[in-house]
Amino acid sequence: MCVIKFVQVIYCNLPYENRIVNWSPKLKAFLWLVGMVLAFQPIQWIKVIVLFTVAGITIYVTNVSFKRYISWFYAIIPFVVLSIIGIVVTISSQRSTLIGPVKLGNVYLGLAKVMMPKAGQVALQCMTAIVCTYWFALTTPFIQILQVLKAMHLPRVMIEVTMLMYRFIFIFIDAFEQIHRAQRLRFGYDSFSLMIHSSGILAKMLFEQVIINYQMMTKALDAKLYNGDFYL
Repeated sequence: MCVIKFVQVIYCNLPYENRIVNWSPKLKAFLWLVGMVLAFQPIQWIKVIVLFTVAGITIYVTNVSFKRYISWFYAIIPFVVLSIIGIVVTISSQRSTLIGPVKLGNVYLGLAKVMMPKAGQVALQCMTAIVCTYWFALTTPFIQILQVLKAMHLPRVMIEVTMLMYRFIFIFIDAFEQIHRAQRLRFGYDSFSLMIHSSGILAKMLFEQVIINYQMMTKALDAKLYNGDFYL
């Protein structure tokens, strides 16, 4: 649900209501690119400065509370944590090289001491890049993103696919919320078995709804004499 709410905010309200909405989209795209370069450069203290500076600027220009801003990371942090676990958790025959070793037969399972600094660097790098991307997504309306893609002379098909994906995000979210709300009102998530059953029905109905909406869109385009090209 955190992901759904965040996508709704990004694609509905804040990009059109922030303090820098009228800035040039090319300038915002360039600043985002600079932020990504700084996120992946090797000097750690620069990443820390970029992380907190961009986060503060994002809160200011979007006029949201700190608590609400932090809540948008709830869906992202688990993936970062899983990445860190994959780096630091290892098996070794030498107990002294591990933190919190657990003996498994002739080997030990634990956290590799030598990989701890690398894990910290990766976590800082990921969070800095995410904060910069959030700044761009929360301050740039979708129409401006399309302008940037056109200015980059990307293939027309790629831009059209991006536009269609943007449209179907709303279809997916609306269908998800309606079905999920109806299931909750009928106590479809009161137990683990009911949750599994309801989730299966939800996935099936979402797929069907997206297909139905696609067919409706196709008929609407045919009625408008669509010839295969969107006028961007």
